[in-house]
Amino acid sequence: MRLDPEFEPLRQMPPPDFNNIKAARARMVSMQALIPLRQSSSVKFDDRAIPGPAGDLQVRVYTPDDGGKKGALLYFHGGGFVVGDLDTEHSQCLDHAEKARCVVISLDYRLAPEFPFPAAHEDAWAALRWVVENAGKLGVDPERIAVGGGSSGATLAAGIALRARDEGSPKLKLALLLQPSVDHLQTSSSARTFSDTPFLSSKYLPQIWATYFAGNVPTGRMLSYAAPAAADRLAGFPPTCLIIGDADPLRDEGLQFGSRLIADGVEVDMHLCAGAPHGFDLVEHAPVTELMRDVRAAALVRALSPGSEFKRRMVAANSAMRMGGPLILGLVKKLVTFGASAKR
Repeated sequence: MRLDPEFEPLRQMPPPDFNNIKAARARMVSMQALIPLRQSSSVKFDDRAIPGPAGDLQVRVYTPDDGGKKGALLYFHGGGFVVGDLDTEHSQCLDHAEKARCVVISLDYRLAPEFPFPAAHEDAWAALRWVVENAGKLGVDPERIAVGGGSSGATLAAGIALRARDEGSPKLKLALLLQPSVDHLQTSSSARTFSDTPFLSSKYLPQIWATYFAGNVPTGRMLSYAAPAAADRLAGFPPTCLIIGDADPLRDEGLQFGSRLIADGVEVDMHLCAGAPHGFDLVEHAPVTELMRDVRAAALVRALSPGSEFKRRMVAANSAMRMGGPLILGLVKKLVTFGASAKR
């Protein structure tokens, strides 16, 4: 397993400290404050409150400025189920809306340990139902909806894709799964042996699942909604775009999940990115990151565009400007300076 040198800066960004989650959240907020929210000349976004199972939930809706009914992507941020908010993957959501010309709805779901499973799953399901029920107001075709996310957000996306299959509605067009965590038992080789990978290593995986479940491991269908690898069968899962880093402890479970999808007759577009660790897309300038942004856009265009619009939208996606923004290395330098200043 070889790490692409482009991703060495991620060694300066360890996963959340599960022994001090309050501090981990504060650190993430400090990081995000260093980078102003990226704006777009062709996509507007606004924050809204929607009804949830335990009170209002916050969503951020990204709407391209061209007219007509559009497809929609319901997106869930990463963060090990314990950190993250609407700003965490703002640039990725904006990029999806810009390139694929779809409406993107990003959800600020409840986090563990205060709200262990099934809270985040129930929030995600409520958000999906809200998108379907409010499709007209959102300018969305309710027959063209995808779900997606990164890391733990991809886990949530896969879980509600299974639930939508089981309940028979809605018929999702795509599951966009970026570096998903799907096996709560961590039985794969990479999950047990990748102990020196940047940003996320195997030693953190038991902590993530223990915090998410809070000692109450679900059973039956609910277990498959929490940890999709536990599903008995995957037939009927929506077409899937699966992106995996080969220097990620989640690598093997992602590959196994993709192989099971294929064996069960699901259409799968699977990418294993050489030298890429977990969270590699944080390094925005890396060639692999840029390529995978285009792969995601193409998957969304293919899944969400009506036949008559497919060619036009593919051309638009291919010619879209690549996402700008500061390099992660610059952010790391700012964080080091920020930390040193705080200690004085």
